[in-house]
Amino acid sequence: MTLQRAALWAVVIAATIFLLVAGRGLLLPFVLGIVLWYMVDSLADTFAQPRLGGLRLPQPLALSLAVLLIGGLFWIVGRTIGRNVQAVVAAVPSYEARLTHLIEQATQMAGIEQAPTLSELVARISLADTLGSVATAAASVVSVAGLILIYTLFLFVEQVHFRRKLGAIFHGDGQEARVLAVLARIDREIRIYIRIKTTLATATSALAYVVMSSVGVDFAGFWAVMVFFFYYIPTVGSIMAIIAPALLTLIQFDNLTPFLIVLLVFGSIQVVTANVIEPAIMGRSLNLSPLVVIVSLIVWGTIWGVVGMFLCVPIMVVALIVLAQFETTRPVAVLLSADGRIPESTP
Repeated sequence: MTLQRAALWAVVIAATIFLLVAGRGLLLPFVLGIVLWYMVDSLADTFAQPRLGGLRLPQPLALSLAVLLIGGLFWIVGRTIGRNVQAVVAAVPSYEARLTHLIEQATQMAGIEQAPTLSELVARISLADTLGSVATAAASVVSVAGLILIYTLFLFVEQVHFRRKLGAIFHGDGQEARVLAVLARIDREIRIYIRIKTTLATATSALAYVVMSSVGVDFAGFWAVMVFFFYYIPTVGSIMAIIAPALLTLIQFDNLTPFLIVLLVFGSIQVVTANVIEPAIMGRSLNLSPLVVIVSLIVWGTIWGVVGMFLCVPIMVVALIVLAQFETTRPVAVLLSADGRIPESTP
């Protein structure tokens, strides 16, 4: 019986992975719609909390403020990225000589007699194919953004009747309270994760901007925004946030001093924040095994790309809480946890 159950679980997992990969184009807009809905709804709940004197904003006003704030944030980030991408394109000729020199040095160290020039490397790229790929990607982004907004709108509509539907489904069998308790725990854990990550990402990106601006790195604001988003990717994100600006510094300057300052100072900030401060603040709130985090990063990154990397930790938190509610899946939840202690089953 145990072997049959293991085989059944293997089939279920394989079928689930296949559906996630095959249905990526359909699932990703919906998942991103859920993320956007959750962000707006959580921010609206924060605005609606009682303030000094017991005053609180009406829910419609709080929701409107949350939508305006999230929309404004996306607009600012998009405008910043768009302007800096154009500036990077304009600055390419000034970096060409320096990059060519670095390529020559690297090829000499590797023992290659004739180093390819940048012109030769660019000439091997099909301009028509590149432009076609860019146009296709741009059209895809626009269409997906529209789908995400539509899904988000209908999720808010569905939210009004969700509690009533839940009560109708579990009417009379005492399971409604259990489901609501599980959903409340998931909501609490995800909010803790997002709050801590956002706070530390903001502090890290601000410090990165100070370091890069003091050195004179080009596009310091752009890289600070990138550092903010990189921080949400566990493990790999911190490495990417260090390497990308450091490489630009290496190309921009003729000496190694700015490169070493950015690499060592900002690298130390990233290492301390990600490996000392964050675990101390996060404590046992998530209680995910580090091995599970890195494996889920690889798995979800393979399935859903960059979006999967951003969402791998929240997905595993949800999986851990849900699996802990059933006797047959509690051993799996124990394996996913960091210390073997998992959420108790809700009666």
